[in-house]
Amino acid sequence: MTGRCDTCPGGPACACDGLCTARIGIFTSLSPSDQQLLVKKAGHKKVPAGTLLFSQQDTSAEILILHEGRVKLNRYSPEGKETVVDIIGPGAIYGEQWLFSGKKHETNAITLDTCNYCEIRRADIEDLIRQHPEVGISMLGELGGKYSKASRMQEILTINDARGRIAGFLLQQHHEEKQVELNIPRDVLAASINLRNETISRRLNEMAQEGILSLRGHRVIILNDLKALQDIFDTAE
Repeated sequence: MTGRCDTCPGGPACACDGLCTARIGIFTSLSPSDQQLLVKKAGHKKVPAGTLLFSQQDTSAEILILHEGRVKLNRYSPEGKETVVDIIGPGAIYGEQWLFSGKKHETNAITLDTCNYCEIRRADIEDLIRQHPEVGISMLGELGGKYSKASRMQEILTINDARGRIAGFLLQQHHEEKQVELNIPRDVLAASINLRNETISRRLNEMAQEGILSLRGHRVIILNDLKALQDIFDTAE
């Protein structure tokens, strides 16, 4: 379903707050009129939970800008085992790391909620960079941040201790979201750091009893003691 806000072509489905590029780092150096031109070319969509946005078999040819909802990025081994690479939420930008490579996506993207998002196509980005080289420089900075995050996740996955992995992942999510209340389904947490659901539940309950965090239902984790989490992560092997 396509749609628009005041600045987007279409109907009411788009959940943009003004220009959908306004808070995206690689486009902030553009004037409002230049952003308006890019927005007019973008595809604006609203889809339900469980929608496959792209798969590992698809060639990347667009940037995804998520306005509302969450998207799970995962991949499957030849044996069918799922690994959750990331969960992205409102304001996230995804796809620029493969946009000009001509390669296939390294993950699948599946919506966890009803999602409003925009797609900005490769051809339109190329035209924009020709006119505004600073956009290309900004994109390099965004890529550096994503590679740093991937490196941190790799460090977390090398830890054998379950508490250490959980602490590291929660600290990483806190760093990304700037919040102490995290909305992370247990199965997503387990798949993200390659631990069994039972192990996740047991260790989270232990940390809750110690007052390090609080649990609300099966999704909400409240970080009460960031220093204690950091100590767990730093001393884990």
